[in-house]
Amino acid sequence: MSTDLIAFLDESRKPPRDPSTGRPSGSSHYYVVAGAIVLDGDASSMRQDIADIELDLGYPLHYSDLRSGTRRRDAIAAIAAIPEWDGYLFETARSLPQRNYSEHHVRAKVLTAAFVHLSVMEGVAQITLESRARPKQGMYHLDLKDHQVLHKLLRQQALPADVHITHDDKTERILAVADLLAGARSDFLCRVDPEPYTLIAHRVRAIETVFDRPS
Repeated sequence: MSTDLIAFLDESRKPPRDPSTGRPSGSSHYYVVAGAIVLDGDASSMRQDIADIELDLGYPLHYSDLRSGTRRRDAIAAIAAIPEWDGYLFETARSLPQRNYSEHHVRAKVLTAAFVHLSVMEGVAQITLESRARPKQGMYHLDLKDHQVLHKLLRQQALPADVHITHDDKTERILAVADLLAGARSDFLCRVDPEPYTLIAHRVRAIETVFDRPS
């Protein structure tokens, strides 16, 4: 069994809804990165727990693919009951206008907060992010940008030297926990549906925001 703490990260980017009309904004977005730390450093039992949940529910645990509110709530409640993890949220303090903030810049800022907090404050040495590369579309340069964020922090000595990141796809089951948490949180912030997040909020140990001051 590994003694190193490991974390899994996934993101959600969504526009806020107008409370009077229910329509999404087309010009601004919240950006949320959710992290799940495996508490004992051994992910095998947690992967099995998630596999059992998927078998019991009868569908994969991917937030955007769960179209019904009932399925989302059932999935969220199930992962909230898994004892082996703690949740962390890193997010924009407000919805940011796209004309002023590129997604690359926002992601770098949010990942910087996540990498520093998880490694320095929580003792995480290994971080796995969901890959944004696609077999048919390439886009591997997007994963490389995440490594650039890490290497900049290492050069600045803002992180312990042994911290490293990897990318994986949805076959890594623990990424589903970060995915569900990120989706539930962004729906909460964007006034889409607050209920899924209320079912898992008690598993979140810290929320850190970036872009706290208006530009």
